[in-house]
Amino acid sequence: MTFGKLTDYVIAKYFKHPSYWQLDGCPYFSIYQMNTFIETFGGDRAKTAAALALFREKVKAAGFPNLLLNAVLFGPGGKESSALAKELGLASVTSYVWIHHYLLPCFPTTDDAAAEGGYFHVVSHGGQRNGLEQPASALGVPYHLNVSMGWDSSPRCSAIADWTKEPGYPSGAVIVNNTPERFRGALLRAKEFTLQRPPKERVITINSWNEWGEGSYLEPDTVHGMKYLEAMREVFGTPAAK
Repeated sequence: MTFGKLTDYVIAKYFKHPSYWQLDGCPYFSIYQMNTFIETFGGDRAKTAAALALFREKVKAAGFPNLLLNAVLFGPGGKESSALAKELGLASVTSYVWIHHYLLPCFPTTDDAAAEGGYFHVVSHGGQRNGLEQPASALGVPYHLNVSMGWDSSPRCSAIADWTKEPGYPSGAVIVNNTPERFRGALLRAKEFTLQRPPKERVITINSWNEWGEGSYLEPDTVHGMKYLEAMREVFGTPAAK
């Protein structure tokens, strides 16, 4: 079975590598687009759960205390997200990017402050999509906050068609005014929120290292240089020596 071979490879080549991220000795493994993952098992959630349970047992047999299985909330909505978390034995859930949970309200551009505020509001109060129709606290497992550097998927639009009139991805609103200073503020907001959680739940996901095709990247560019990375160091790391 392909997934079985994949998990064997991941355990041997990744989980046992000294740089692989672990929490209390448990490797952290995240699955994107859970609906698509379930489709690989013919849409059978019981078979999916069994495959993940076997993955977990392999991890333990390899000498780890457990597997911390995370899923990105993209696809399942409403109470379905809570049900899946329980059925599949998830340790946590998270988001890939703010807009998966919060539809940008203004087209063709939405200000970064509105995107940030909207996302953090639905995390606390629900009312949107992809699992946050309800507050994150109702999901039944820890929800790891996301911080998005920005969003602009227009590079993926056709060069011929009028993308401003085409519904759906990659057409859609672009986040503007997402400066390094605003990014730093969002990191501080997420950090403050996350520090209120138990130590084992203090995880923040960030979009993204190099998603240039969707306008969400931390790599240096010709406009801001290293400032997005410097913002992360200021909030989470050790200040540079002077």
